[in-house]
Amino acid sequence: MCHVWHYGQAIGRWGNFINVEAYGVETNNFLRMGIFENGTYKEVHPAFLYESVANFIIFLILIILQNRKKYSGQITYIYLIGYAFARAIIEGLRIDSLMLGNLRISQILSIFIFIVFCFILAKKEKEYKKTTKT
Repeated sequence: MCHVWHYGQAIGRWGNFINVEAYGVETNNFLRMGIFENGTYKEVHPAFLYESVANFIIFLILIILQNRKKYSGQITYIYLIGYAFARAIIEGLRIDSLMLGNLRISQILSIFIFIVFCFILAKKEKEYKKTTKT
């Protein structure tokens, strides 16, 4: 069921486009989008688009893995790892991040979640292998 929610996240990011939010720093990248901010036109990274695409790719991976899961929770762990990884990278481009000094709070949280769930997934995989050998 987690993967269905993730598909909704991919679609929901387009609300950021409509609201002209969740965009990144100025760029001349071919994927740039033009916005008006305080009466000034500028071209920026469409961070909402990057996250939408990443969410959709993660959704496809989860769909593929759903029928191959080995134990309860495996798909959720993979979702958290994938989403946290993508969010940590994309958050670095955004200009509207909540900051704690020079640090982006969402980026720190995403890196933390990524590391924690990588360890949890590795531990669960090890436990699964141990129980299937006997």
